[in-house]
Amino acid sequence: MIFEVTPKPRYIEVIASGREGIVSFPTYLPGSYIIRELERNVVEFEGIRVSKNKFYVKDKFRYLVYASSKDQREAISTSDYLFINPPAVFPYQDKYENYCVKLNVKWPLKTTMEKRGEYYCADDYESFVDSPIQASPILKTIMIDENHEISTIDDVNPGSVKAVLEDIDREMGTSEKYVFFFRRSDRNFGGIEHLNSSAIVVNWDRTDLTLLMAHEYFHRWNVRKFRPLDLDLDLERESYTDLLWFAEGVTDYVAWLSSTRVGAIKPEDAGKYLATAMSKLTFPGARRTSLAESSRTTWIKYYRQDENFLNSSVSYYDGGLLIGLILDMLLRDKGENIFSIFRNIPSRYTFHDIDSYLKSRNIEVLEELIYYPSARILEKLSGMMEIDLVDKDSPYFGIMLDGNKITYVEDGSPADSAGLIPQDVLIATDEIVKNIEVKSHLNVLINREGRVKKFTLMAGKSPGHKVKIAIRGDIARRLLNVDSIDGTSTTNII
Repeated sequence: MIFEVTPKPRYIEVIASGREGIVSFPTYLPGSYIIRELERNVVEFEGIRVSKNKFYVKDKFRYLVYASSKDQREAISTSDYLFINPPAVFPYQDKYENYCVKLNVKWPLKTTMEKRGEYYCADDYESFVDSPIQASPILKTIMIDENHEISTIDDVNPGSVKAVLEDIDREMGTSEKYVFFFRRSDRNFGGIEHLNSSAIVVNWDRTDLTLLMAHEYFHRWNVRKFRPLDLDLDLERESYTDLLWFAEGVTDYVAWLSSTRVGAIKPEDAGKYLATAMSKLTFPGARRTSLAESSRTTWIKYYRQDENFLNSSVSYYDGGLLIGLILDMLLRDKGENIFSIFRNIPSRYTFHDIDSYLKSRNIEVLEELIYYPSARILEKLSGMMEIDLVDKDSPYFGIMLDGNKITYVEDGSPADSAGLIPQDVLIATDEIVKNIEVKSHLNVLINREGRVKKFTLMAGKSPGHKVKIAIRGDIARRLLNVDSIDGTSTTNII
């Protein structure tokens, strides 16, 4: 198919050429596990709608897409800027034919697609949707090194990212061309991976981009070159896998590992990052949910997190990060490391492929850590490094706050027993308008849906959520090229 694009403020007009028949818009996009209903932004279409995302068309047709999303997973078009994540704008017919796009704009343009005359082309739809398009009269390129660059309209200091990319390239044995599409916004949207690029949008206050860029960069291998066998790119319906802890969590571990050992992040920040991930495994969700279950339910839980998430589920990012740490430490005892896994599994891998490789090295821990409740991961780590729950048995109520609003109530906590629920707003404690403080007995006045209610809280013993860690000696030196790593989690519950 061929697309001719004319960007306008808030809209993208497209003239498409293909064959008479059905075209389909993706309902989600690779790397983001939620049904986004991308076709919702189509506002005009020359064709007959046959379902929510399918149209019957002639061999040439016009359509108009609303494009005002600041999220790098979709598309935005303004008077001086254009960013397109292709699945958010372009439908498909045959996924295995060539797809080309032409932009009717004189601005500087960046994409990883091949330029063929006036068009930018990919050999198939999967490659096409893996190639973002960015254009602006003020677009510029910031070179990290000869193979890695940042395409942006903003000022950004790549800082120590170069050393991290070199470290990962050295381990994975390549240094192919790669583009970071970067923009600042009024919100943190994070990043999304592509084969030869990633798209990152962060707010103006965020200065340290190392871990985020390293995470998206390692995805060029883990998820793009190596992908779970059951993670099909259907693009119209959910694709289920038990392996997002590996695809996302181990990617996060590699980003942390490389960033720490080249000195791109401070040892105390590295320790804090690990400890905070561990603290998430101290909540009820980790006693109820395995990483396999968390991976499979990402469509309805992780990507739709609510105020009860820590009670009902666990993050496969946090759990997978810690699995990566465990496996790396165990493999280094065998003279290998976390990167050895990628040298010994097929490009479309299964749990059995990973587990078989580990068992061939006499490492038989994976099934227990992945298919049983995730709290076991913390138990395993406790035997490998120093971990202390510094608030265990201290007085607590079991709530998290945003200002005076309750954002989380831990199952089985004193606050839960008293009847408090998320979204309650604290008005007064012990008849005084002041911030809540933990003591043995507390009367609280709250606003619930406009109704004033009174509750009595009796402090209980905290199960322990504030994690303090230490990695010392030979382990720290082999992993991170430092003598020690210490850190305390930032999770705050009272």
